[in-house]
Amino acid sequence: MSRPAWQVTVAVLSVLVCLLASARPSMAQSMDDLIRQADAAGAKGLPVAPLKNKIREGFAKGHNPRQIEAVVNQMVQNLESADRIAREVEPGAAAAARESAVTLLADALGSGLTGDEIRELQRQAQATSSQDLAGAAKGLSFIKEARLPVNEGAAVMSEAVRQKFRAFEMQDLGREIKRREADYRAGRVSLQSLREAIAKGARPETILRDSRAATPERPAATRPTTTTDRPERTTTPTDRPQRPERPVDRPTTDRNR
Repeated sequence: MSRPAWQVTVAVLSVLVCLLASARPSMAQSMDDLIRQADAAGAKGLPVAPLKNKIREGFAKGHNPRQIEAVVNQMVQNLESADRIAREVEPGAAAAARESAVTLLADALGSGLTGDEIRELQRQAQATSSQDLAGAAKGLSFIKEARLPVNEGAAVMSEAVRQKFRAFEMQDLGREIKRREADYRAGRVSLQSLREAIAKGARPETILRDSRAATPERPAATRPTTTTDRPERTTTPTDRPQRPERPVDRPTTDRNR
């Protein structure tokens, strides 16, 4: 005996709902769920520490788990892209060195630099060390955040790589350029002149010292001193009544009475 048509329809819909539910990715509900996702990324050879730090920071600030998951997923994508770039540049790098470079490259990607810009930077600099490329990329990300020309910034960082600047020195250089963004925009200094100075042998400590010395100190904000002329208090003399004089001769009493 065949089943009624409506029962068949209900059965088919139930199966479809179950299939859709199983195909839908599960959403994180707790910190442990996200930590497991970070461990899964670590199983692929990606750095785990920045992911777990971001997860703990998000929960400490009271953010929604789904918002934290979205941030972590973006970080995983950046780490995967950074890992590919690092392996292209230095296939035989030690695990610890590659992990440090991947973390820094992913940070540069998260700051707005693109994979194509990093590869173009590597092409110009002819960098053979993933750590050097990562430092240059992070320095370039500061320049891009300052809304200065990326191609000129890449020329500066490429020259820094060729002159054997260390990774942290290139980051400091990019950070200093960003700090003086207004001077670069006003034309008081230029990325081209900076690149030429590096090409002539200027070392990072000299560049940073001169740059900081050239920045005028802004006067501290002072509260305006306004003096208000208050009217002088007028004192009106008041005539106090004089105390009556005591009689000189005091009355004597006859105690013998």
